[in-house]
Amino acid sequence: MNSAQSDNRKKQTDENDAFLQLGFVLACEYDSFFIIKTKDNSYIQYCPDRWRKMLLKRGEGADFMEAMRNLCDSCVAKEDRADFLELFSREHLLESLQRNETFTAHVKFHMEGSAMYHDIKVLPFAAPEEIVVCVRNADMQVRREIRINAERKIYQSIVDALSNRYEVIYYVNLLTGAYSEYNASETYANLEVGKTGKDFFRDTQRNMKRDIYPEDYQMMRDAMDPEHLLSTIRENGSASINYRLILGGAPRYVTLYATHPTDDPLHLIIAVANVDADVKREMSYREALGSAMMLATQDALTGLKNKHAYAQKESELDKRIAAHEPAAFAVVVCDVNGLKKVNDTKGHVAGDAYIRCAGQLICTTFTHSPVYRIGGDEFVVMLEGRDYENRIRLMQKLGRLVEENDRQQQVTLASGIADYSPETDICVQDVFERADSAMYRQKKCSRYRSMSVNQKQKSGAEEKIPQ
Repeated sequence: MNSAQSDNRKKQTDENDAFLQLGFVLACEYDSFFIIKTKDNSYIQYCPDRWRKMLLKRGEGADFMEAMRNLCDSCVAKEDRADFLELFSREHLLESLQRNETFTAHVKFHMEGSAMYHDIKVLPFAAPEEIVVCVRNADMQVRREIRINAERKIYQSIVDALSNRYEVIYYVNLLTGAYSEYNASETYANLEVGKTGKDFFRDTQRNMKRDIYPEDYQMMRDAMDPEHLLSTIRENGSASINYRLILGGAPRYVTLYATHPTDDPLHLIIAVANVDADVKREMSYREALGSAMMLATQDALTGLKNKHAYAQKESELDKRIAAHEPAAFAVVVCDVNGLKKVNDTKGHVAGDAYIRCAGQLICTTFTHSPVYRIGGDEFVVMLEGRDYENRIRLMQKLGRLVEENDRQQQVTLASGIADYSPETDICVQDVFERADSAMYRQKKCSRYRSMSVNQKQKSGAEEKIPQ
């Protein structure tokens, strides 16, 4: 019998210890807490002693409400005092007790000359007609929340400002094709694209023929092919396309901008900006300035850039070289074959057409680089960016086009290329001279091959002459 009672007492002691330990662990979340008797407002204050792992009685008082009023007058920030007194009024606490509710408030205290935020949590106690008020220092947490909210407002204002620039923005899931549409303009909403959809690229291709200005339709159809668009974004980080939409029954210039959200390759943001007023203003400005500027840098015969424009580009690159700024470029020099013969046998009108065909042949090859006509039959191409990276493949392509033209007795040309070398080149002219020498070596080889073929043809003809 004594043994059973001893076991029960031990069990009860262990349970009490467990509850005390649990209470201590829960109390450690707070700096202090108060147990308030609602009958007479008396209270006891406790705080956790983390070193000894126990709860300590810190003090007690006869009227918690009076203590809160005194605390409010001495420590609570002026802007928080009215809310503080309302929250910790007897009426509000009793109302919370009756509803078995808890609530938490952020309160700013002025202590020792500095402001500190505290969380005050109120919850019913296990014993009837008692309330627990827990207090903890939440200054870092609250200030972080304030900073985050302030930053969020700033970001939102930036997003709003940027959004106003666009007629419509699409958010596209590349895995499923699903998309959401956000309209900033009722004009664009009249296109009836839809607020959401299941297949962005299918819907876009379906609607383009109706909505896009006919002259721009084929270009946009190719540009908005998923593989082409995503390839452009992978290569450049974004894609930008200028075209015309039918809005309000008339063509309007717009710009489509597409990119991935930061660190999210599985989604796509596509925004369309109405740039009609800007484009038309620029067109008007160019027309007003117009001809003089174009004539200064444009070759009248071919429409390409002229020798003056080349000199400007050369000067720009020379400055970068002198400043030791990164410069990756190559120079291609092209010289038209047989121009004198065309002029002598068919006239200068035919010669001019021959030169224009040569310019088109070069532009067809180097689609992302400026082409300059710097002499009667001499052209220069400045390769940068994408064309520079693909220069070997492009030179091979030019060679194949020239060979095909030669077989069809159309315009041909000799070409040479040289890369800028920061170790040896002190200006663009050094690169140009190497490219020019390479072009003349190719022209010489072409003449030798041509002479050899002519001699063989002549020899074969002589053998057929009857004796």
